[in-house]
Amino acid sequence: MAATFTNNKHVTTTSKSNRNFVDISSSIRLDADETEDGDEFLRGEASAEDELFDLIIGTLEDLLMDDSFVNLQNKFMDRNCSHFSTSDDENKLIYMDLFSAYTSQVEAFIEKKLRAQIPEFNMADFLDLLRSRPEQLEGDIFDMMDSIGDFQAFKEMMISYKQEKEGTAIDLSGLLAVTNAGGKRK
Repeated sequence: MAATFTNNKHVTTTSKSNRNFVDISSSIRLDADETEDGDEFLRGEASAEDELFDLIIGTLEDLLMDDSFVNLQNKFMDRNCSHFSTSDDENKLIYMDLFSAYTSQVEAFIEKKLRAQIPEFNMADFLDLLRSRPEQLEGDIFDMMDSIGDFQAFKEMMISYKQEKEGTAIDLSGLLAVTNAGGKRK
């Protein structure tokens, strides 16, 4: 079985008989290994910067799914959602004050937790690292990080929380229809 690796600089082909590292970029080297069933998989050597980036992103993903972060958000929304109007598109002055408080609270929480898990973590260096890798900033984690600094996303989150709390959120559950292969509705 042969595998071909391409990028803008190199095109290299490997086979089972060629077990040497394949250099496809200046910072990543790949080695093909074989599993017991004959499938090949790739093992790469990443730079220290790549490893730190992956470690931070993995830790951040865990952190944003952790109950302590969810509780922080819920407490903030519970205390402050009453200031938001569900019937008015006007942005009141207090919205921006609350947005600033939320952003500061979340950023401080994230930075504290990351430093506890990764002693060498530095927020300024991490932000530089993010700016240098725009092609890697896709996925839920980056959408979540982007929304932390997005006023409109914050406002929508607060209004949605308020609607759920008041029981006025739109119930879309009745729009779901489950059918069997015969087309009969269940």
